[in-house]
Amino acid sequence: MTRYSAEELETKFKGSASIRISEKKSGNSKYTGDAGYWDDGRCDYGGAHNLKEDCQKLSELFTNIAELRNCRRELTTFNNQEEFERNKQNLLTKVNEAINGLQMKTSNNSSIGGVCIIWADFDHFVSPVVNNFRKEIEMLKRDIENLVYDDAKEFQKLLFDERKLQKEIEENERKARNEQDDNKRKQFIFLAGQAKDKWKKLLERKKQLKSARLGDNFNPDSHINDFLQAVENKLSGKNRPQKPTRTSSNPNQPPSGFDNAGDSSSSNPSTSYSGNYSPNSNNNQEQKPFLEKYWRELLIGGAFLLGVYYILNQPNDHE
Repeated sequence: MTRYSAEELETKFKGSASIRISEKKSGNSKYTGDAGYWDDGRCDYGGAHNLKEDCQKLSELFTNIAELRNCRRELTTFNNQEEFERNKQNLLTKVNEAINGLQMKTSNNSSIGGVCIIWADFDHFVSPVVNNFRKEIEMLKRDIENLVYDDAKEFQKLLFDERKLQKEIEENERKARNEQDDNKRKQFIFLAGQAKDKWKKLLERKKQLKSARLGDNFNPDSHINDFLQAVENKLSGKNRPQKPTRTSSNPNQPPSGFDNAGDSSSSNPSTSYSGNYSPNSNNNQEQKPFLEKYWRELLIGGAFLLGVYYILNQPNDHE
């Protein structure tokens, strides 16, 4: 399980915010409100806290969420129904704390888990990640709520029976390998096969229990990594939101394969022509209508000239 210490988080964010820190020091007013926060200062948006303190809170939030992957073990380790219900309630408390910690708030004191590293301008980058993360935890919460004592008790017994069968199989196979008498060896192999058949039936029954599937689809590490990457991208200026896709009806759309950042002439399509002749050039397009319009006249004129040439070159019989 991945764990993120406060020190690791602080190093990540400071490195990504180096541009903001540098711009603030150079006098860029755009970053006067937050750059000091990333450089050992306090939040300038009204919060009396700093990055080090917030990374500690964020680390605790991530660690607590990641530990929810142990929910199946916690709900199948009990001695009686009262202990089961108590464990279930403790788990639900942890889940609710995680859900509350993943609530997006966009104001002067915008935060996630009480940590002021998410302002309104982070919303586009971080909200999809946080929302997906929260939805997955909410699904886990529903699975925990729907788990009943009888299901967990049966699952607990099946685990005990499974360990017993595994031990029985291993023991009989060991005896079969060491037995010199063929009849006795066959008997041990037969007993091992019987235990394997019971084990297969046990596994089929276990698949039908909610306890066996609890937490299987919960993958907090991927969400945590996505969240940290989204914050780092925003701080460093990477992966800016894509511009709306332009359609072919736009008269100012540049040719395919060019963009405004990479080709200075793309903002004016008329300047993109290099001047070299090609079958698709404007010069050829201007000649084509002339041929299409007068081809009949040219054909008649050619035939007339050919007839004149023929008459003038006939031999004179009167000479």
